[in-house]
Amino acid sequence: MSKKADPTLRVLEELGRVIRQLTRISGGPDDGPAMTATQRLALFELAEEGPTRLNDLAARMGTSAPTASRAVDALAEAGLIERLTDPTDRRALQIELTPEGRARVDRRRTRVADAFRPAAAGVPEADRERLADLLARLADELSGGV
Repeated sequence: MSKKADPTLRVLEELGRVIRQLTRISGGPDDGPAMTATQRLALFELAEEGPTRLNDLAARMGTSAPTASRAVDALAEAGLIERLTDPTDRRALQIELTPEGRARVDRRRTRVADAFRPAAAGVPEADRERLADLLARLADELSGGV
Protein backbone atom coordinates (compact mmCIF):
# COMPACT_ATOMS: atom_id res chain seq x y z
CA MET A 1 0.00 0.00 0.00
CA SER A 2 1.56 3.33 -1.06
CA LYS A 3 1.30 6.44 1.05
CA LYS A 4 -0.39 9.41 -0.51
CA ALA A 5 2.07 12.26 -1.09
CA ASP A 6 1.87 15.20 1.32
CA PRO A 7 -0.12 17.80 -0.66
CA THR A 8 1.90 20.69 0.80
CA LEU A 9 5.18 19.16 -0.32
CA ARG A 10 3.67 18.34 -3.70
CA VAL A 11 2.65 21.99 -4.19
CA LEU A 12 6.21 23.08 -3.36
CA GLU A 13 7.70 20.50 -5.72
CA GLU A 14 5.39 21.49 -8.58
CA LEU A 15 5.97 25.22 -8.04
CA GLY A 16 9.70 24.52 -8.10
CA ARG A 17 9.34 22.66 -11.40
CA VAL A 18 7.34 25.53 -12.91
CA ILE A 19 9.90 28.12 -11.78
CA ARG A 20 12.82 26.08 -13.13
CA GLN A 21 11.07 25.59 -16.46
CA LEU A 22 10.18 29.29 -16.72
CA THR A 23 13.79 30.18 -15.99
CA ARG A 24 14.96 27.74 -18.66
CA ILE A 25 12.57 28.83 -21.41
CA SER A 26 12.80 32.57 -20.76
CA GLY A 27 16.45 32.68 -21.66
CA GLY A 28 19.64 33.86 -20.09
CA PRO A 29 20.54 37.03 -18.25
CA ASP A 30 18.85 40.35 -18.88
CA ASP A 31 20.41 43.25 -20.75
CA GLY A 32 22.66 45.52 -18.74
CA PRO A 33 24.65 44.81 -15.63
CA ALA A 34 24.31 41.44 -13.92
CA MET A 35 22.17 41.41 -10.78
CA THR A 36 22.12 39.23 -7.71
CA ALA A 37 18.87 37.52 -6.72
CA THR A 38 18.47 40.06 -3.91
CA GLN A 39 18.90 43.00 -6.30
CA ARG A 40 16.37 41.50 -8.73
CA LEU A 41 13.92 40.92 -5.86
CA ALA A 42 14.28 44.55 -4.75
CA LEU A 43 13.76 45.78 -8.31
CA PHE A 44 10.61 43.70 -8.81
CA GLU A 45 9.21 44.63 -5.38
CA LEU A 46 9.59 48.30 -6.28
CA ALA A 47 7.94 47.67 -9.64
CA GLU A 48 5.05 45.86 -7.96
CA GLU A 49 4.45 48.11 -4.97
CA GLY A 50 5.83 51.48 -6.05
CA PRO A 51 8.04 53.91 -4.14
CA THR A 52 8.82 52.89 -0.59
CA ARG A 53 11.17 53.45 2.32
CA LEU A 54 14.13 51.15 2.85
CA ASN A 55 12.76 49.42 5.96
CA ASP A 56 9.45 48.70 4.22
CA LEU A 57 11.28 47.33 1.19
CA ALA A 58 13.41 45.09 3.42
CA ALA A 59 10.28 43.76 5.13
CA ARG A 60 8.62 42.97 1.79
CA MET A 61 11.80 41.26 0.63
CA GLY A 62 12.02 39.25 3.85
CA THR A 63 15.55 40.47 4.51
CA SER A 64 17.42 42.81 6.83
CA ALA A 65 17.69 46.55 6.22
CA PRO A 66 21.48 46.30 5.66
CA THR A 67 20.98 43.60 3.00
CA ALA A 68 18.26 45.64 1.30
CA SER A 69 20.48 48.72 1.53
CA ARG A 70 23.33 46.97 -0.30
CA ALA A 71 20.92 45.89 -3.04
CA VAL A 72 19.55 49.44 -3.32
CA ASP A 73 23.10 50.86 -3.50
CA ALA A 74 23.96 48.56 -6.41
CA LEU A 75 20.70 49.30 -8.22
CA ALA A 76 21.20 53.04 -7.76
CA GLU A 77 24.73 52.80 -9.12
CA ALA A 78 23.35 50.95 -12.16
CA GLY A 79 20.80 53.74 -12.69
CA LEU A 80 17.80 51.47 -12.09
CA ILE A 81 16.48 53.12 -8.93
CA GLU A 82 16.79 56.49 -7.24
CA ARG A 83 16.39 57.85 -3.74
CA LEU A 84 13.94 60.75 -3.46
CA THR A 85 12.65 62.82 -0.57
CA ASP A 86 9.53 61.26 0.92
CA PRO A 87 6.65 63.66 0.20
CA THR A 88 5.01 62.80 3.56
CA ASP A 89 8.20 63.28 5.63
CA ARG A 90 10.89 65.48 4.12
CA ARG A 91 13.48 64.02 6.55
CA ALA A 92 13.03 60.53 5.05
CA LEU A 93 13.90 59.02 1.68
CA GLN A 94 11.86 56.86 -0.63
CA ILE A 95 13.29 54.42 -3.13
CA GLU A 96 11.75 54.51 -6.60
CA LEU A 97 12.40 52.96 -10.01
CA THR A 98 13.98 55.15 -12.66
CA PRO A 99 12.52 55.02 -16.17
CA GLU A 100 15.38 52.63 -17.08
CA GLY A 101 14.55 50.45 -14.06
CA ARG A 102 10.89 50.31 -15.11
CA ALA A 103 11.90 49.50 -18.71
CA ARG A 104 14.17 46.68 -17.53
CA VAL A 105 11.40 45.13 -15.42
CA ASP A 106 8.93 45.48 -18.31
CA ARG A 107 11.36 43.85 -20.78
CA ARG A 108 11.90 40.92 -18.39
CA ARG A 109 8.17 40.45 -17.78
CA THR A 110 7.48 40.53 -21.53
CA ARG A 111 10.22 37.99 -22.21
CA VAL A 112 8.91 35.59 -19.57
CA ALA A 113 5.28 36.05 -20.68
CA ASP A 114 6.22 35.38 -24.31
CA ALA A 115 8.02 32.20 -23.27
CA PHE A 116 5.15 31.12 -20.99
CA ARG A 117 2.22 31.85 -23.32
CA PRO A 118 2.48 28.69 -25.52
CA ALA A 119 2.50 26.38 -22.51
CA ALA A 120 -0.36 28.25 -20.84
CA ALA A 121 -2.41 28.01 -24.04
CA GLY A 122 -2.47 24.23 -23.54
CA VAL A 123 -4.46 24.67 -20.32
CA PRO A 124 -8.16 25.63 -20.61
CA GLU A 125 -8.88 29.28 -19.78
CA ALA A 126 -11.12 28.41 -16.82
CA ASP A 127 -8.31 26.31 -15.32
CA ARG A 128 -5.83 29.18 -15.83
CA GLU A 129 -8.21 31.56 -14.08
CA ARG A 130 -8.68 29.12 -11.19
CA LEU A 131 -4.93 28.58 -10.93
CA ALA A 132 -4.31 32.33 -10.87
CA ASP A 133 -6.89 32.71 -8.09
CA LEU A 134 -5.32 29.90 -6.06
CA LEU A 135 -1.82 31.29 -6.50
CA ALA A 136 -3.05 34.74 -5.43
CA ARG A 137 -4.57 33.23 -2.27
CA LEU A 138 -1.35 31.36 -1.56
CA ALA A 139 0.72 34.54 -2.06
CA ASP A 140 -1.61 36.42 0.31
CA GLU A 141 -1.21 33.70 2.94
CA LEU A 142 2.56 33.75 2.57
CA SER A 143 2.74 37.53 2.85
CA GLY A 144 0.91 37.53 6.17
CA GLY A 145 -0.39 41.01 5.45
CA VAL A 146 3.01 42.50 4.60
